[in-house]
Amino acid sequence: MSLSAEDKVFVLQRFVNNYSQDLVTMLAALADPSTPEPAQRLLIGGLNYALDKFDMLPDHRGPIGIADDAIVLRITAKLAKAAGAKHAGLEPLALDANNVHNLFADLAAPLEKLVATLPKKEVRGRTTEKILANNLARAAFDSDVNNESKRFKAERIATAENAPRAIDELYRAMRDTVIRAKLHR
Repeated sequence: MSLSAEDKVFVLQRFVNNYSQDLVTMLAALADPSTPEPAQRLLIGGLNYALDKFDMLPDHRGPIGIADDAIVLRITAKLAKAAGAKHAGLEPLALDANNVHNLFADLAAPLEKLVATLPKKEVRGRTTEKILANNLARAAFDSDVNNESKRFKAERIATAENAPRAIDELYRAMRDTVIRAKLHR
């Protein structure tokens, strides 16, 4: 059974509404001393993605521009758990990654591959390597994530009548990104 555009917006709205808390949860998982380095790398990659204002769908596009960030955080949690992260807060996010398949079935696997590459990306002059190795870079990164969490105010993604357009815009942005990355046909 395929979800309607309204149903998809409902799920994405929940993702967006929880975005601030999700950032805090991911940062706590990163700070958890039991989180192994491969999982830390994934968490930094996902959080760095959230800090990048010009990602798949730029954040200035409003709530739909945050939806891709929220999707990436869920996929990141799933991959971090698979890499050994045990922080309890990651579990609901990782489980919620299954909803990405329900929302955008053909993009779920390519998006996972894309998220796995995020630890290689530099954002705000910081790489994953720098954040892991340099206490000042880590402190600035943590501060940026906390500030993003505090600054974010959830807004409504779409009304019932413009839900199809919002979903199509997000789908096309994600599809184009994974195609450019050669992760999707």
